[in-house]
Amino acid sequence: MEVNSSPMNQRIEQDHQSREAFLQAILTCNTKQMDYYKQEILKVLKEDSLNIFKRVPGNMLRSYKNFLLSHNSLYSYSAEKGGLNAAQSHFISEKYAIMIEHTEQISKLDTIHLNMIDEYADPSIRYDKITNPSIADKAIHYIETNFAEEFLIEEMAHDLHVHPSHLMRAFKKEKGTTISHWRNQKRIKEAKELLIHSNLSMTDIAIMVGFNNPQYFSKIFKKEEGVTPKTFRKAHLNSLEE
Repeated sequence: MEVNSSPMNQRIEQDHQSREAFLQAILTCNTKQMDYYKQEILKVLKEDSLNIFKRVPGNMLRSYKNFLLSHNSLYSYSAEKGGLNAAQSHFISEKYAIMIEHTEQISKLDTIHLNMIDEYADPSIRYDKITNPSIADKAIHYIETNFAEEFLIEEMAHDLHVHPSHLMRAFKKEKGTTISHWRNQKRIKEAKELLIHSNLSMTDIAIMVGFNNPQYFSKIFKKEEGVTPKTFRKAHLNSLEE
């Protein structure tokens, strides 16, 4: 039986090989290869050589969303194989799934897609990529993995096998700030993405990033950003309309 070697089949085979190499680059955090394959995948999407935007007839947006949702899972799986903590991978996957579903413009989906790739391939959140981690490095990895959960410094210290006082002193000395402040900055960073790229309520966003009290979330957000979450979202929406 002869294998059909039509131009379309050859292109499909080529694109699938590129995707496998791309996923391997995410797995290994190979930033040089990542930059190359990001351009390649954007080219495939622009040319639509695989008819991705025609998968849902008459609805390019839904077709693109379906494509990104499936690739979100692929990127997440590759990153986990490459050492990304499962809990962290789950949060990132959920975050981007929400962003994808709440976006109504293809150009915004392009931005989300590139951000998603960069985050999954970020070596700074892969603990195994850090050589001889300091106490502060271990604490940051703990925060990255557990920031959406409530935990005491004593619990972190216990899990890291150090005394709480020593942990706090070492962190402040190396990073110039407190563990609580670092955690809040991480939470606010994630909240900003959701405020910009989703229609989730303030309460839902607060809970998703680790604040059980929406009022406290608003207070900390304003302290860090100078404006409330609502004002931040409104200002971003107004800038897009101008």
